[in-house]
Amino acid sequence: MVLASAPAKVIFFGEHFVVEDKLAIAAAINLRAKVFADFNDSKYISISSDASLLNTIKVPINMITGGEFRGYGPLVAPLLIILHEFSLKYHPLDRGVDIDIKSEIPIGAGLGSSAAVFIAFSAAILKLFNVKFKLNDVIELASKGESLAHGKPSGIDTTISAFGGILLYRRSQGFNRLNVKFSEPVILGITSEYRSTADMVNRVLKLKYKYPFIFDLIYEANDRIVEEAVKALYSGDINRLGELLNISHGLLSSLGISTLNLERLIYAARNAGAYGAKITGAGGGGSIIAISSESTASLVSKAINDNGGKAIISYISDYGVNIDECNR
Repeated sequence: MVLASAPAKVIFFGEHFVVEDKLAIAAAINLRAKVFADFNDSKYISISSDASLLNTIKVPINMITGGEFRGYGPLVAPLLIILHEFSLKYHPLDRGVDIDIKSEIPIGAGLGSSAAVFIAFSAAILKLFNVKFKLNDVIELASKGESLAHGKPSGIDTTISAFGGILLYRRSQGFNRLNVKFSEPVILGITSEYRSTADMVNRVLKLKYKYPFIFDLIYEANDRIVEEAVKALYSGDINRLGELLNISHGLLSSLGISTLNLERLIYAARNAGAYGAKITGAGGGGSIIAISSESTASLVSKAINDNGGKAIISYISDYGVNIDECNR
């Protein structure tokens, strides 16, 4: 049996802007999705998971290799596309496989839950069939699922989940790992509002194409913020980083992706002592992030909970996708 796991992510800076080839900073956090994979004696791929993800389903191998996915829902179809691509490029699906997915990443919260599952799933399948591969192969496979799930993904979710750490990213140039130590808490504030990433991306792009000269300035401002944030990370200036988070949130709010609930959590976190707080992810709901000192993290967390959010105190993870052979 193979066990692969991959982390969730937060975007510190650059969501939405990264779609149009602007800079972003993203980081892996210590919430993970796990995929257990093992061969079975049938001609089916059996996929099971926590109740919050999907119920157990069995798919005939010949349907997957034939590219027939009609009738499968939005959670299952991306996994089948990954398997289809795997069978075309790497190894025939000549044996049945049992897949079990476990995830501690909240769904629909802008934390890259689907990307983490797709990265772990892709890595588990490659390892199970004894294929020699690189991390970019894992990302390429997982991106097939992300494209179906989210329409026009930036690629940042799968990249950060595969590599871990803190990454500076531009779509046309790929990523650079920022070799910085960041030990402060990253406090998540999760709303009960859920939204489609694809819908939010399309909404912003529609507005950008309507007002290109205004949006060009906003997008350029994002890159200046990111450049300053890189300096703050390397110098360890957390106060400055927090201020830049607040400024970045202002830009994102101007794109029309914030909500009353998100704003309530952001101001609650700031008033409780966070250095800074902003939307993370596509917006329209989902989550905020706040950074604080260790001593004020519990106060910030309580403020988020008291204002209708669900707070999780997380930390940056240097580890991306991880693969083990195990007994279960």
